[in-house]
Amino acid sequence: MNYCFDENKDFIPIVTNTGKGFIRKEYDSSVLRDALTKVDSLFDNAEIFKDSHTTKAGITTLNNSEIFVKSFNNKGLLYSLKYIFRKPRPFRVWRAAWALEQAGIPTPKPIAALAEFAGGVFPKNAYLIREVVQDIIPTLDFFKIILADDALRANYIQSVCTLFAKMHNAGIYHGDAKCSNIYVSRSKNGGPYTYGVWDLLSCKLDNHQIDTTLRNKEIDRFTRAFSEIANRLNVALPDDANEKSIFTMYQRLAKK
Repeated sequence: MNYCFDENKDFIPIVTNTGKGFIRKEYDSSVLRDALTKVDSLFDNAEIFKDSHTTKAGITTLNNSEIFVKSFNNKGLLYSLKYIFRKPRPFRVWRAAWALEQAGIPTPKPIAALAEFAGGVFPKNAYLIREVVQDIIPTLDFFKIILADDALRANYIQSVCTLFAKMHNAGIYHGDAKCSNIYVSRSKNGGPYTYGVWDLLSCKLDNHQIDTTLRNKEIDRFTRAFSEIANRLNVALPDDANEKSIFTMYQRLAKK
């Protein structure tokens, strides 16, 4: 699990004037390294999607390619004291993404992660840079389609259950399996829909398969989110999307 924190054929640990981090070797360049010395400047020309007390996130361009940049903001002294002995949040996402990749689960590939410190000890802001998944379909828009399309809905439910069965069997627990954390994309030429997972901050990793209690909790979160969206769209929940049907599907796939 810690392979992604070592120097090897895939990863490079780095040190800047203000912190430390990691680069995915295939993305390494002088432009990226320079950006990491003044990482906040990446937001200057970015399309901002979120800007709160805790988080800032947006899409910008680096090396002629779109990248997603996220800042995990320091919330003050209590936050600094709390996280002195914890792994910085982007590093947790970094490791979870590597575990998912090894398990064959689609997730946006991280490019770099950086944590800044005051005096080399007290945590300041931390950052994650990752690739951009193209042609994302917003969750509500996609649900409007699948709630009226039996075949596509069945494909979606089976695909999601397959993702989580593979994750759990590989010792990966997502921790927030709501539908918006299962991204959907489709190429502009009308190819098939593809699915993956993101928002990995709550992920837990284990050297053994995930136990039954956590498996049930994860799938219950997905079934409740599915039902909540249907209710929000004022559509009756189809029988194949109810709790019993989804659990039956998941359990069958998890035993393979």
